[in-house]
Amino acid sequence: MIGTRFNEDLAQVCRILAQHRMLDLWGHVSLRVPRSEVIAVTPRFHKGVLPQTITGDDILVCDLDGRVLEGRGELPLQFSVDLALYRASPNTGACIASSPKTALAAGISGATFAPITHMESETLFRKPANLPGELALGEVGKVSGAGDAAASLAAELKRAGLVQQRGIAVWTSGVDVFDALTVAYHYEYLAQANLVLAGTARPVAAVAQPDSERLWSQFSGQHHYIEFLQSLDPGPIPHPWHAFVAAHVRPEDPHGELKAAIALSCRALWTRDTLVAFLEHISHRLPEPDRFLMSAAHSFRDMLPEHLVLLDFRANWLGGPKPPNFKWFHAQLLAERTDAQAVVHTHDLYGRAYAGSIDRLVPASPIGLRIATRSLPVYPRCDLIVDAEVRRQTLDALGTGPIVHEVGHGTDFVATTLEQATVDAIQREQFLSLHNLAERFGTPRPLPASTLERLAAVEPSADDWWWFHTAEIGAVRRSAGGLN
Repeated sequence: MIGTRFNEDLAQVCRILAQHRMLDLWGHVSLRVPRSEVIAVTPRFHKGVLPQTITGDDILVCDLDGRVLEGRGELPLQFSVDLALYRASPNTGACIASSPKTALAAGISGATFAPITHMESETLFRKPANLPGELALGEVGKVSGAGDAAASLAAELKRAGLVQQRGIAVWTSGVDVFDALTVAYHYEYLAQANLVLAGTARPVAAVAQPDSERLWSQFSGQHHYIEFLQSLDPGPIPHPWHAFVAAHVRPEDPHGELKAAIALSCRALWTRDTLVAFLEHISHRLPEPDRFLMSAAHSFRDMLPEHLVLLDFRANWLGGPKPPNFKWFHAQLLAERTDAQAVVHTHDLYGRAYAGSIDRLVPASPIGLRIATRSLPVYPRCDLIVDAEVRRQTLDALGTGPIVHEVGHGTDFVATTLEQATVDAIQREQFLSLHNLAERFGTPRPLPASTLERLAAVEPSADDWWWFHTAEIGAVRRSAGGLN
């Protein structure tokens, strides 16, 4: 073994980024192991290793050609960038591909920031590049072959230490992993500061470059930022699944684990600000003929298996708490759509607001791309979808697809798995929220067509995304600049 402290530093940085919602399944963190020619890197994240749960034992160690020397798991998708950077820049000690929401939104629109905070010598005055959102997957999937996109990105990282890979990631590098983290943290802070003034005519109190550089020289030899960032580490957070099942599932209940999964889906939707969290519902078909479960009218934040209702496909109440009136629509939907296993109904803020302008959305980022940019069938009147005629019209609008919107009311996500329906609901709202931020900065620009094709081929599974989002339940959330 090479040692473990660098592993722990790497895992700690992942957890700090995750706490700030700046790292998801698309990103990764790597570092050059001190006094060696080997690289430590996070594996490609999946349900078994998440940014929130990662520990030093999960870290991979490889050589500069990408051959894994220690650890288990796949290398990250865009690790070819890191390797090209380390080979070209012996003084570079770490590299991060993160997803800070506000900075990503600004990059999607090509926004130019004003220097209005004290950290511009580490961010804006480095003159970071905004490169096209091309995935840097290497040649034929081999991390040792950098490819044009990876080589270009690595060259810009070597020059500036900060690069926008438009719509995909914000890349930072540094002499060590906390240096790279500091730049990413500051850049998101700067983006949020600029968002406060975006679209206004207010004068900007700009910081002069010499003043910023002088201020940063005064930090020389101090470790305040490392100590501050380390203090934000919540530690590895166990995924809530096992404890939740142990606490709330009765061994004699044949559907206990399904009920637990539905309850955690409700809580994940709440955690991700996907809904109002009252009078939204999740329904799921049971193996028994003519039976399904539906969440009662209860806060999604506190949903438990005991809050699920047993119904038949005629919406008859067979057990559990009193069912909501929306039962009629989900009962008929599951009866007619025999392919559907799960339905998630949300009162989505951005989903409602953007329902009339779906044609103006551009495919600018990977999160929620598939569900958010597809055609949106709509029932055109504000209604609770109770009466038979209204249900019929809404179901006809849905057809065989995965989504239908009820104007002024909400959106239903239909899928063959609970995980897919839940992830679609969360990530469509994420996509629209990011699109809205990008519009506040300027005009969103789409990802290249070649990138859209490659994203579809390497997209993490709905199962992996479900574990990622449910891992956030109950976690403390922070923001680099104070904006949610």
